[in-house]
Amino acid sequence: MKTKIAFGLLLGSLLFPTMLFADIVYQGKRVQEWPEEARPTFTGSKASASSSGLARAVATQTKGHYAAPKGKIYSLTLLVDFSDQAAPVTVSEVEEWLNKEGFNRDGCNGSVRDYYLDVSNGQLDLTNEVYGWYRAKHPKSWYESLQGYSGSDSLMKEVFAYFDSQVDFSRYDNDKDGTTEAINIVYAGAGQTWGQGLWPHSGWSSERRDGVRLTHHQMTDMPGKFSIYVFVHESGHMIFGWPDLYWYGDYCTMGNRANDLNPVAINDFYRADQGWIPFVDITSDDVNNVTGLEVSKPGEFCYRYKNPNRPNQEGLVWSYVRNTGRDKVLAGSGLLMQHYDFSIEGNSASDKLGLRIVHANAAGKSSDNPGDQWPSPGSTANTFFKSGTYSEFSDEAYPAIRWYNGTKTGLKITDIGTPGETLTFCIGENCSEPSSSSSEPASSSAVEPTIQKIALDVTLPLDNNYGYVTLDLKGSEVAQILGIKKTEIEDKVSFYGVEPNGTLNSRTTGEGTGHWFDADGKIVAWDPNGSSVVFSNVDLTTMTTKIGHMPNKVKSGDSFTIKQALVYGSKQVTFEIKVTIEGGTTVITNLRKAKYGKSGNMIFNVLGKPVGARNASGEMPDLPKGMYVEVVK
Repeated sequence: MKTKIAFGLLLGSLLFPTMLFADIVYQGKRVQEWPEEARPTFTGSKASASSSGLARAVATQTKGHYAAPKGKIYSLTLLVDFSDQAAPVTVSEVEEWLNKEGFNRDGCNGSVRDYYLDVSNGQLDLTNEVYGWYRAKHPKSWYESLQGYSGSDSLMKEVFAYFDSQVDFSRYDNDKDGTTEAINIVYAGAGQTWGQGLWPHSGWSSERRDGVRLTHHQMTDMPGKFSIYVFVHESGHMIFGWPDLYWYGDYCTMGNRANDLNPVAINDFYRADQGWIPFVDITSDDVNNVTGLEVSKPGEFCYRYKNPNRPNQEGLVWSYVRNTGRDKVLAGSGLLMQHYDFSIEGNSASDKLGLRIVHANAAGKSSDNPGDQWPSPGSTANTFFKSGTYSEFSDEAYPAIRWYNGTKTGLKITDIGTPGETLTFCIGENCSEPSSSSSEPASSSAVEPTIQKIALDVTLPLDNNYGYVTLDLKGSEVAQILGIKKTEIEDKVSFYGVEPNGTLNSRTTGEGTGHWFDADGKIVAWDPNGSSVVFSNVDLTTMTTKIGHMPNKVKSGDSFTIKQALVYGSKQVTFEIKVTIEGGTTVITNLRKAKYGKSGNMIFNVLGKPVGARNASGEMPDLPKGMYVEVVK
């Protein structure tokens, strides 16, 4: 994949075992995606997904846009080294790198096989058979110095010829259509120059051996330390025919090179196209009728809304993406929306892309920044639709998101919830609340909850820019009360705001897992001109909350009480948080308890006469027993 060379060379030498990106090379030329006549194919049929438990019928996916192998796929890997670059690892080590369950050498999150088992939900078992090492006829520097990719073409033919007597190439024609699916050449040493020599790429050949055509192959470097991104990425080109996703960001391994050791997952649109997860097709009738909330786990479904005038070419897709596991590198979680158009060849222009991320924070943006290549745009938390920040999508809210002919989409998604074990959202609007999840332990509606309160106090400074104070929520104590581990809180508990009458409110109104409250502690929506006064945004991973107030809505000495709760089964922990705004006066009746406070605060006796101030350490002046008034700054 293309990037700025000077910057790429510097950063690659510092961070990565190889350079930043690789290419698709067809008949000696770099291309954005395989041309029609060279696209990989696979004649096996796709397994149709079960529709059990879905709110809408799952689309029957029989033929996708890309090659879609299933089951165990045998892949051939041929190893080659050079007189000036000897093999840095053994054949058995390469076999483990490609195939061993739980491979973790040099920090890898599994083997290449593990990666594809993960992203395919166990439906693709890519098993590599390894031969080598072969010593090339020329030094590595000779192949690297040749113009364009002629050096890699020369090495490819040489390697195929050498191994012909040892290998039955027809074994790697998995669907028996006369063409192999996966042949890999791994060479010793690192790639040197982008777009030249042995630079990692997926290539094309006219070789024919053992009665089959060896059309698609890929070339990956082996500098000595293990990583899996390059092999995984090139396999995506070679086996499935996926293009390089320029102007796309970190949201797919076919996009940016976000992490070499734990490559981000294949995007959910491509996964659904493979049949690895189900498509759920949404129509205009769904948008215009009142239905229940959708509930989805990360990577469980891919929702699809087709352009009714071009249903086989263009549409919007969205799914719940959470920054854990293979997607850990991403900066946020929530609904990730994409706009696809298969009439556009690849991602070769920033204004019209074959597959484009619809950024939640870019409502007025009709195209992507032409300069946004690696490492931009990377990933941001504000790309995702979620409660409290970007909780709906519509043509009105996103006037720049249209079908590529300029007409409105008609899609509307509202009431997008808070990322957690599941995410809820409404197709259209006015959805009813979802029923209780069967994955929860004993339902709190069936068993009288046991409620334990944790009282907390926090003092906020007067701030006109949403400044906050971080408050510890006593995670270890909470875990003990709920009967789970502290590390399990994020995934297992349900989070609520608590109304003054004790009612649990499941809808978040703050950022992420959080709420806005009015002066009486009622849960309200954010509104600078409304009743929202104090916010509390909880992080269940760290068991802390960020508490702050609306600018220009409070004064020194104001005090509020807000409540939030965690529920697991029949057990509930309620946080009762007293929020005090700095300033005002405090009555002191016990000098010992009030010994330390804020430096400089003036102390007055009951007659209003100043009797001293707290010193630089915040210590009270030496005063006789009695009642005093402290003026808080």
